[in-house]
Amino acid sequence: MKKRRNRAVLEGAVERASSTRRRAVALYQLALFHDNNSREAVAIPLYEKALMNGLPTNLKAHTLAWLASSFYKTGKPRRALPRLRQSRAITTDRALLKFLDGLEARINLRITG
Repeated sequence: MKKRRNRAVLEGAVERASSTRRRAVALYQLALFHDNNSREAVAIPLYEKALMNGLPTNLKAHTLAWLASSFYKTGKPRRALPRLRQSRAITTDRALLKFLDGLEARINLRITG
């Protein structure tokens, strides 16, 4: 069984990261932790920092998707769409594409009312 990580451990990983890429991955993991605990507003800037630090492509697609979802959940659907489209453009993961399709439909409903 994988050990559950806590906030302090994840924040420590960000601080101790020995390279830009490792910092990006640690920021992604910290953002995901907050996102999974209904703290999307906290996750958003962490996802953005992870993207700026150069994530591997597979994590970048997921980061963009979760960032889009967080924007949607915090009432910013227009900010979600560009990130959603970026994610779709770089992934072939069928499950992620299905998630993005559903998210885009919800975003479009919110925007068009």
